Amino acid sequence: MLSRKSGAFVAVLAAALAAQSCSHYGFSPAGRGGTSTVAIPIFANETLEYGAEQDLTDALIEEFTDDNSMRVVPEEEAESIIRGVVIAYERPVLSYDAGGSPREYRVRVVARIAYENLSTKETVWEADVEGWAIYAVTAEGGGLTSEDEAREVAFEKLAQDVLSKTVQGW
Repeated sequence: MLSRKSGAFVAVLAAALAAQSCSHYGFSPAGRGGTSTVAIPIFANETLEYGAEQDLTDALIEEFTDDNSMRVVPEEEAESIIRGVVIAYERPVLSYDAGGSPREYRVRVVARIAYENLSTKETVWEADVEGWAIYAVTAEGGGLTSEDEAREVAFEKLAQDVLSKTVQGW
């Protein structure tokens, strides 16, 4: 049985060890490398999909602006930068109706993206990131009913993933 002093010592030791083991966690996002500003120049487009680069750039700027954990600024004022290229835009048929006509499509967008700390000239992360959405030719089920709607959602999902990787470091 532990004495009162021994018990207090064990409690303090346990608290110290717990604090030390969690010391790598904090309120400052690990992924962004201590930066508070980001530049998002217009992406390149290696697909045949007109305007995909602008739509993705706009979605990223909107996502970062709405989140407000990093301020979007011009490149000459930025501590970090997100660069990339849209490498795939697809719209395959997912299902057909009884007559053999397409019923549902999936819009899929893939971009190769790099996040760089401009102060250290270090690439913090680099990855192919994907966004997608499904739409139906008819308004059954109340979901998305056009390629334009699905395209917007796909770019938004991709931008959310980029924000998460950048701000949360996951």
